[in-house]
Amino acid sequence: MLKAQERRIRLQKLKGELIERARALALVFRLAREERDAWVNWPARAAALMAAELSASCSDATGQQIAVEPAAMQKVLERHVRAHLDELAEVRIAL
Repeated sequence: MLKAQERRIRLQKLKGELIERARALALVFRLAREERDAWVNWPARAAALMAAELSASCSDATGQQIAVEPAAMQKVLERHVRAHLDELAEVRIAL
């Protein structure tokens, strides 16, 4: 019975159905790091566009010229993104 299990496992490895645990952990870590880095960099890319859209929307709604500073928008976004990433970091998976 043990030999049959060993053959089944060997066959699953050959077919690519099984991978090593260390490799899986390294892959999950790399993917999570890439996702985190993308979110950390997002406020710098999106802040100016969001500030312009918000300024236009507020100006249209009030009839007065309202300006939202891109730097202020970026700081707010960064704070909220980092808080959310901190919450997500608390989630632990067991492989």
